[in-house]
Amino acid sequence: MSNQTKVLVLGATGYIGGTVLDALLKHPKVSDFVITAYVRSVETADKVKALGVNTIGGPASVVEDAVSNSDIVINCANSDDVTFVETILAGARKAYSSTHVAPILIHTSGTAILSDKAMGQIASKVYDDVADEAILAAIPETARHRAGDIRLAAAHDEGFVKAYVIIPTLVYGLATGRFVDAGVQNPVPTSVMLLDAIRQARGVFGRVGPAKNIYATIEVHDLARLYLAIIDAILEKKQIAGGSAYYTAVDGEVALAEFTQALASGFHESGVTDTAAVTEITAEEYKKWPFLAMLGDNIRVSDTRSRSLGWKPVHTQADFLAKTKECVRVYTTSGLYKQNKLSGWFA
Repeated sequence: MSNQTKVLVLGATGYIGGTVLDALLKHPKVSDFVITAYVRSVETADKVKALGVNTIGGPASVVEDAVSNSDIVINCANSDDVTFVETILAGARKAYSSTHVAPILIHTSGTAILSDKAMGQIASKVYDDVADEAILAAIPETARHRAGDIRLAAAHDEGFVKAYVIIPTLVYGLATGRFVDAGVQNPVPTSVMLLDAIRQARGVFGRVGPAKNIYATIEVHDLARLYLAIIDAILEKKQIAGGSAYYTAVDGEVALAEFTQALASGFHESGVTDTAAVTEITAEEYKKWPFLAMLGDNIRVSDTRSRSLGWKPVHTQADFLAKTKECVRVYTTSGLYKQNKLSGWFA
């Protein structure tokens, strides 16, 4: 790497990506970085530039070229877009061919790889990102997110890229920072928006069976610090696991019944809905929207590998519901919910 580390951020104006980029700009050694964000909208790019970040935009070839000229790539874009992952890897291969130095890729996947099809029943198994590494690496390509993860692991093993994959749990809390303030980053958690999109399609918030299933949780700014912890470890030339190894982040757990009811009550209190009821999703609805079954999964993990870097969350399980209530208030009073449709999630 040169004296200045060239960092490319993909998905830079998303809920997680914008928070990571804002945290990177607050890094104590930010002057050592040359940071570029890939932004599709010209209008948004101008706003991001005004905040001190270089931008690029355009087709896949632009991304490939940008990756080929970067030392570190942070991908917070759609992890299920395998074509986009392959574009990133093509750029990494090009970089390695010319420099014989493997660029770093920090990729955002997700704990949805652990779908257990529990249909709202609780499961006791907790998967650890170290102790259960072999189990996680053996999850088939048909699982959500795994198609991209498997390609990254293969590329890492081949040696032309050093890939480090983060699998966030249920991310919560309002995103804050310069990109939210500038109006270019969505501050509301993806989970809140998805469950509301389902609510709008159904007419009322829904649950899978009794919704006793449990999701591990992490606050968004704590998650962003994990990306920086990995970058710091790499720049300090520490030997850390990559490829098929996963890094996750956990500050607590929540039952989906409790989470969904908190949303339903918050929307009702805000006046957006005329009921705080949560109804069971029907067989007919599963036929229409098969993906609804994922709301009944258990996603229980622990984060030994991430904590081995010296990272740990500041927030605790006690923060989840209070911060969720705050998110609902912002989401409803700002009118953001009016722009949210289920067709935009699963076209």
